[in-house]
Amino acid sequence: MDQSFYDDLPEDHEKAFVYLEKRFRAELDESPSNNDQSNFDAYCKRKYMSSVIAAAKSLDIAGIKDYTISYDDRGVWDSFEVFEIDVMNITIQIEINHARRRKKYSVALDGATKQKIRHYIDQIRTAVEESDLGQDKRDAIFKKLGELTLEIDRDRTRFEVIADGIRRVARLSGDVEREGAEPWWKWVRLILGEIDDAKENEPKSTLPAPSERKQLEPPKKQLPAPKQGRNLDDEIPF
Repeated sequence: MDQSFYDDLPEDHEKAFVYLEKRFRAELDESPSNNDQSNFDAYCKRKYMSSVIAAAKSLDIAGIKDYTISYDDRGVWDSFEVFEIDVMNITIQIEINHARRRKKYSVALDGATKQKIRHYIDQIRTAVEESDLGQDKRDAIFKKLGELTLEIDRDRTRFEVIADGIRRVARLSGDVEREGAEPWWKWVRLILGEIDDAKENEPKSTLPAPSERKQLEPPKKQLPAPKQGRNLDDEIPF
């Protein structure tokens, strides 16, 4: 596995765990397995379990980080199914909790609202074109405006992406009054007003609002501690 993928982990620990587990699982699923390779099959399962537990320890994922792994092949086979189900239990909880948080901090815009916001973004683009900003800054701002347009066109527009995009445009503009870019700020206010109105008019969920960091429910079972001093010849069924 290319170790550079660790550099692209999500900042959130739970989302990073889900990302890593999927990578480790893909490796396991791609490994060869048949009746003539029982030792190798156990090795692959042990490697997957060890990797997932290591990730859970590093990212402080309750319910998985304290698992132990059997050192013999029979123990790995016996415990793998329980471990697999418990990991699925945790990852589903994480996915549900984060999906609900994403919905809380995003909004579904209808076609008319998207059209209005795209028009406001075009007005900002025109104001920047008519300003005294240098070409490098203009190009950078146009790139951010393009990213804002893509976000507006999503099924649910994320508040943090809009806020970050506007912040970056403002930063690139520098001293907006001195460089002639100040007029675009009125279009920003209109964009934020449309998003705020859409969120206020969005149907409220009948489910309770998700907490900022709901504690994950740990699995009901833990893997058995590794048994010491057992003869491998007694454990492998051949």
